[in-house]
Amino acid sequence: MKHVSCTCTVSPEEVDAGADMTLRVRVTGLRKGDAGGSHVSIRNRDGAELANAGLDPSDDGTYESTDIVLTAPREAGEYVYRAAVVAPAKGDRTRALASADVHFFVRPHESQLNVWDVPPTVVVGERFTFKVGVRCSAGCDLHGYGLSIVSHGRMRAGAAKLGRDIWPGTDALYFTEVEAEAPAAIGQHSFEVRTGEWESELPHVPGAVTLALRVVGPPDCEVTVEVVDRAQQTPIEGAVVVLHPYRATTDADGIAKLKVTKGRYDVMVSGPGYVSSSIATEVAADMITRAELDEEPPEELEYGY
Repeated sequence: MKHVSCTCTVSPEEVDAGADMTLRVRVTGLRKGDAGGSHVSIRNRDGAELANAGLDPSDDGTYESTDIVLTAPREAGEYVYRAAVVAPAKGDRTRALASADVHFFVRPHESQLNVWDVPPTVVVGERFTFKVGVRCSAGCDLHGYGLSIVSHGRMRAGAAKLGRDIWPGTDALYFTEVEAEAPAAIGQHSFEVRTGEWESELPHVPGAVTLALRVVGPPDCEVTVEVVDRAQQTPIEGAVVVLHPYRATTDADGIAKLKVTKGRYDVMVSGPGYVSSSIATEVAADMITRAELDEEPPEELEYGY
């Protein structure tokens, strides 16, 4: 007499609380006489049936269930379900031919944070803005959830709530524009954006992301840089102009304006398809300067014989 046995795979083995997971059962040693009326029963630790599925024969003589989709428990932790192969018996009774434990872990949802549009420099004590996006690992609706902005000294520097809209091109990245106050000291600083204690039916792990800030003194000069194509004498739009640590991008007229403090700078200009340029400049007052860029030479093709 053949020995009936079964194995059960679960995907994923670590699943977000309340998310879907898929089970598939494989049975060996099942006699054809039992196969017709047999099915798989998935039961929890209390013996309650959560789902069942029929068995289909495979080419190698084994039997497999279709995908069994279950909703994971809503509390984090380790769980053990049981997959039982059940065959009909006399009357309305059934008999278990084989069984296997199904081990899996339920984890709280992760909060994945991103920041962008952070200014390259901020002025001491002034307010500035940037964008924050948060995505739940299970794609939860995060509209209205709170964020806090904390300075390096653990002082609260701002707060915001996520908006209703999702960032274009993403599946569940909720975002908002955050306003914060720059530190009162010149130099390198860091802020931390944190998720708050969110009230939700499902467990969420708090998340955080760090953003680096360069804080500068109040500017006292404005530098206007005109960037043109040397050969065509036409403006170059989208060129990047850097007077470290200040940065700007040229408009449709090839003009970039930067508010800086007095001092000596290397004016570095770069643009897609152009050779970068660097000019040393002393800034003592408002000034206008011009940068002419050469197109990059075409790449030479190498032919092999």
